[in-house]
Amino acid sequence: MTSRTRETPPGAVRRWHTWIGRLSGSAAARGATTLVDQGIVSLTNFLAGVIVGRYCSRGELGLYSLAFSLLLLIVSFQSALVSMPYTVYCVRVPAEDRAAYSGSTLVHQLSLVVLSTVVLAVGGLLLAGRVGPPGLAQVVLVVACGLPLFMGREYLRQLFFARLERLPPLLLDAVVAIVQVGSLLALARSGRLSAAAAYVTAGVACGCGVLVSAIAVRRWFAWSRARVLPDLKMNWATGRWTFANGLVALAGAQLYPWLIAASRGAEETGILAACMGVTYLTNPLILGLGNFLAPHAMHAHASGGFVAVRRILRKATFGLAGVMAVVCPTLFLAGGALLRLVYGARYDGYGLTVGALSLAQAVDVLAMPASYALFLFDRPDVIVKSNLIVLGVTVTAGAVLVRLLGPLGVALGLLCGNGLSTAFRWHAYGRLARALETERPRVASATLSEVGS
Repeated sequence: MTSRTRETPPGAVRRWHTWIGRLSGSAAARGATTLVDQGIVSLTNFLAGVIVGRYCSRGELGLYSLAFSLLLLIVSFQSALVSMPYTVYCVRVPAEDRAAYSGSTLVHQLSLVVLSTVVLAVGGLLLAGRVGPPGLAQVVLVVACGLPLFMGREYLRQLFFARLERLPPLLLDAVVAIVQVGSLLALARSGRLSAAAAYVTAGVACGCGVLVSAIAVRRWFAWSRARVLPDLKMNWATGRWTFANGLVALAGAQLYPWLIAASRGAEETGILAACMGVTYLTNPLILGLGNFLAPHAMHAHASGGFVAVRRILRKATFGLAGVMAVVCPTLFLAGGALLRLVYGARYDGYGLTVGALSLAQAVDVLAMPASYALFLFDRPDVIVKSNLIVLGVTVTAGAVLVRLLGPLGVALGLLCGNGLSTAFRWHAYGRLARALETERPRVASATLSEVGS
């Protein structure tokens, strides 16, 4: 086959290539592709929880949600220490060094996988000593066994996003969705579904997705032993605040299921999981926008500075506010009926909890643009402090509300903590924006003076 033939495929194949090129070249289309991809991920997680909730007891759903909170914590660490620094530096590293830098991050990723697996396995063994809800130890040990695959999938997804590749993560997550949901339905129909079995299917599905994607990215990596430690130090300089922020943020939100499990048992933990499942139906849009916004804000910052970033974040704020202005009233009015429809009659009577959780989520979502701006302009300490506010509310007023009101207490605690945190972030962003606006005329004036002299 000649090079001319490869460049211009005949007929329908040529038209297909042209369409793909236009699709991948449009920023709006890339954003839409990212939203579709996040929709697949969120829908897969949602359907997995629904299948466990409908075919298993409320206690099994509670165990499933507790293990999921641990998984979220570990993936958050991975994002802070590996993925987020990669998103920042892959743009700045010269093209000829990018493969070596990617190889270093792969070493960091594998080291983190080993450490996380060991820690989670030890935790599962400790739980086996009759600590915590019955059955939780088995679920945690299953998650520990599948952790390399769970973390590998997320590592590859963020690698694609950082390089502004949109179609490969779509394929990855589609493979995972088909295998995971199909396997869960097969187990449910055979009567063998449990929280532990659900994580076995998730591990197998992630393994299939990782295998498909690893073949595509194998040429992106080069090995350079001399770069591993320097790149780790560089990533840590950027990621340490994100790491602290992720730890504090997840502790503030993910302590609630554990507080309910400790004070009210696994069944009420399952009720909370079902209410949150309905509330987070908007996650595909919210997380998809985050996956689109983060790398594009980084690129805008590199090319246009504060003005370009502010333009992107303003649009994101209005878009998020518009979405939540529709979602919150809808869930307050129809949350109970939707909960009963999705999870079954055993979860009836918790519509108010769904509505309050949606309001808490809306308040938290509106902090996203300010958070990106603060991170980009070297103020991650503000984000950590704001999440300390949420954590402080969780371990004080939130713990009391959980003991008194159960799942509704969680919603009220989150609403209070998120509201204070969001107000703190936007106040800090406003001060930062005013400072940057003040500096711009000074820089321009100094430049003109230099030219005149």
